[in-house]
This record gives sequence, C-alpha cells and structure tokens, in this order.
Amino acid sequence: MTVNERRFLIFFMHGRRYAFDLAQIAEVMDPAVCWPIPFVPPCYCGAINFHGAIVAVMDLAVFLGFDRCPGQGKIVVLDVNVASLGFLVESVERIVPEQEIEFSKAPDAPFASASLCLSEGDAMLLDIDAILLDA
Repeated sequence: MTVNERRFLIFFMHGRRYAFDLAQIAEVMDPAVCWPIPFVPPCYCGAINFHGAIVAVMDLAVFLGFDRCPGQGKIVVLDVNVASLGFLVESVERIVPEQEIEFSKAPDAPFASASLCLSEGDAMLLDIDAILLDA
C-alpha cells in the first residue's frame, strides 16, 4: 500500500454497509457524554469534548431518514479541517484500501457518491461535503 492510496472506513446502519473516505476522518470512538445543543434539528445528539474541542454529534441514520440505530454504536469524528462534527453510526466494520474495491455508479440515494463492491458485499460511499452542506 502506498502513502497516497485512498482508504475507506466501512460502517453499518440498519443492516446496510456505508463508507466514508478515510482522509476526512480523524478518529472512531466509543460514544461519550453528550451535552444538549439548543435549537438544532432532531438528528443532532448533542456535543462532546473531543480532545479539548467541542464537536457536535449527529445521528447519521436519523439525518438520512431512518430510525435511530439501536445500541451504543460508534462516533466517527471528522477531521478538524473538514468540520467540527461527529457521526453516530451503528458499528464500524473495517478500513479498506482502494485496491480491494471495485467502484460502480452511485445508487439513487441522497448523499451517495459511489457504490463500493467489496468481497463481503456492497457499501454506499457517502459524500461528506454534501452532507455538511445540507446539515
């Protein structure tokens, strides 16, 4: 694997595989204490202290129009250069290098930028920039 090779974080919500470009991710963490944020849409869980910075946490399933994911889940925190935001997801599966993926056309779904064909099944690559514009 080369230094410039893209990698993708594969995660689950409601039994479906999704992916983010790992270059936009700072960390995956267990849920932390969330403080409420007044006057925000219901998809926001609150704010957390992430290494001394305040980061808003969004339940990604609710934002995409699904029910809240069951259980504790994981928080996928975006790189500070992208946004001060974390996404609550059901679970994280693994990181996949670009060489193990076959890309195909994006499914007709909001915020989908491509379909990733993996050995264990397909994953929908989500466009973080498009999510941020809508959020």
